[in-house]
Amino acid sequence: MNSSRSFPRIVTMASGALLAMSVLAPTASAGAAKPAELAVSDTGGVTLSAAAPTGSRGVDSYRGTGATGDAAKDGARDVPADHRVQGYRSPTGDDFGAQSIIGSDNRTRVTPTTSFPARATVLITRTVNGVENQHCTGWMFSDDLVMTAGHCVYNQSSGWYTGQLRFYPGADGAGSRPYGGCSATTLRSNTGWTVDGNADADYGGATLDCTIGNTVGWYGAYWTTASLNGTSTTIQGYGGDKAQQQWIHSDQVRVSDSLRLRYDNDTVGGNSGSSVHTVRAPGSSGCSGQCSLAVHAYGAGSDGHNSGPRITESRFTLIAGWR
Repeated sequence: MNSSRSFPRIVTMASGALLAMSVLAPTASAGAAKPAELAVSDTGGVTLSAAAPTGSRGVDSYRGTGATGDAAKDGARDVPADHRVQGYRSPTGDDFGAQSIIGSDNRTRVTPTTSFPARATVLITRTVNGVENQHCTGWMFSDDLVMTAGHCVYNQSSGWYTGQLRFYPGADGAGSRPYGGCSATTLRSNTGWTVDGNADADYGGATLDCTIGNTVGWYGAYWTTASLNGTSTTIQGYGGDKAQQQWIHSDQVRVSDSLRLRYDNDTVGGNSGSSVHTVRAPGSSGCSGQCSLAVHAYGAGSDGHNSGPRITESRFTLIAGWR
């Protein structure tokens, strides 16, 4: 980790057998899209079996220094309001899968978005041919790191979205950017996604050109080898049907796969990359506050649940290193 920064209660662990991938250069074609499920290559030496000892480590969430509502004072740059044609997918077709409302739509709007963790929840846009479109959701994980789904930063057909993405913490509808916007200096993912196209490894991140996390705060993260079934889950973010407003729904983990969590939180295209988090009491081992357990990425499959890549020990090691 970067020793020049101070983060609350960061736990240091041995390096996992993972490769981070990042680019600053122009994107190159990645060829044809790969099958969604391939042999996993991003799990390192983690053993997740019934006989494995139960471990748990993480980093705490951080509430930031508060909001002034002044983009200049809050350390981000304001930009013109963006616009999109409303729908359940990005106009450029980048948000994978038919994300799902399960039963009745139980989402509720979060407004204003100037309290934590709403202000640490990030609207991600993508500019194509000069038009800025709603793209995905992310969540602050340090002063300058946003976590999101892998397919929000890297497309299996066209490669990295270099120079195309903007990040707006706490956006509250089209034209409302209480903390301004930032661009990415580095896009990040893992070989399980960028090489294998493995849906179980569909997570990534972006290092920003600003340190807005010091103002808006950031989510914590947590891993455990134990079953998480019954653990409360909250997803808040920017569904494509809600005009860039932030909406929220809580449920629980329904199925704990070794590399993916499944839950019935209502989501819509645009929610990809949202934190799947639970709230842990102050002083909890490893992580307290808003602790991310997974990164939301997909709508309901044959099992009827929405899902996202689970934060495992080796994945935690990788993303903590990105900080």
